[in-house]
Amino acid sequence: MSKIAIIAGTRPELIKLAPVVRALDILFGKENVTFYCTGQHRKLLDQAVDSLNIHVDVDFKLMTNTQSSADIHKRVLTVLEKEFAQNRPEILIVQGDTASAFAGAMSGFLLNIPVVHVEAGLRTHDLTNPWPEEGLRQMIARITSLHLAPTDQAKDNLVKEGIHSDTIHVVGNPGIDSLVLARQEPNAQFLLKPVKGGTKEKLILITMHRREALDGDLDQFCVELAKTIKQHSDNRFVWPLHPNPKVRETVRRHFPEGSKHLNLQLVEPLPYQEMITMLDYADLVISDSGGMQEEAPYCGVPIIVVRDVTERPEIIDLGLGCLIGSQAKNLSEAVTNHLSVRPQSSATEKWQKIQGHGKAADRVAEHIVNFVNQNQKNAYKHNKHRHKTA
Repeated sequence: MSKIAIIAGTRPELIKLAPVVRALDILFGKENVTFYCTGQHRKLLDQAVDSLNIHVDVDFKLMTNTQSSADIHKRVLTVLEKEFAQNRPEILIVQGDTASAFAGAMSGFLLNIPVVHVEAGLRTHDLTNPWPEEGLRQMIARITSLHLAPTDQAKDNLVKEGIHSDTIHVVGNPGIDSLVLARQEPNAQFLLKPVKGGTKEKLILITMHRREALDGDLDQFCVELAKTIKQHSDNRFVWPLHPNPKVRETVRRHFPEGSKHLNLQLVEPLPYQEMITMLDYADLVISDSGGMQEEAPYCGVPIIVVRDVTERPEIIDLGLGCLIGSQAKNLSEAVTNHLSVRPQSSATEKWQKIQGHGKAADRVAEHIVNFVNQNQKNAYKHNKHRHKTA
């Protein structure tokens, strides 16, 4: 049987790859599928492992308190090259645009192991936004053998870049598979569940973590948020803080303990199950997160995207959200507009269809099986030809 290696390093990667791991375990056998964790984001990753009940086979635990982007790339590439030189898989699967995805793909390329890229083809066409993720995505595409794109638009992006269409398949988003499963079992202990129990106040969920925002944009966002909170004092704003010390330092400088912003609740990162339960109770999301741009519209919750560009333009085209810019100017006005007008159900249904209705992992697994079978046939023909000519 074929040996399959799957690499994750962050919470979003694990959320999107967990359904893929389960599907491949069924098709190839658990003994032939190895799920590697680089430990790029330790605390959030551990939360996701527990929430999704997924088993990690090899955990390199590479995260350090002061790691730079260059440092994590170097360490991930070093350990993966060593691992795959000793335990060579037949194919290597990476997801998205992280350091773990890029270093994983590069290790496969350097060892001549075919790379499969899940969530291929998303583009902002701006190498500085998101940084460095946009560049990493584009570079992964150059060394990938099988591109599994979430949407038709993502496939079109790859074709325009010269990627042969025969190597691209549109499969939807396996992260939504995890979301669909989580929504079937809402967290009964969810701390904000009573928010809609006979009250008119609305719940606005905030998530902010992008690295490029730490040069000043997050500061400006906090200034705009303070104005917005004051002008919407009858609503509740909840912000699970990312563990990045720089994010926390910036936020706490604007919203210290015991501050006057009583309708803003800063909380620790929520386990995945609780986060999805909160999302179902939310009336609006404000975020710079790529994953939240997928999840909120899928749940019919409008989203204000605090970025200048997005690699998920379909949600803007469908009216499921808006781009407000990285400094969130006119945030209060945008909150007012989106709280008063809900997304059209037809737009939500179209986005759900685009994302795969929670069945993307099966499509991913099917294409990987076909890819492995084709590679084996090609190898057999090549060896047979060599034998005849010897």
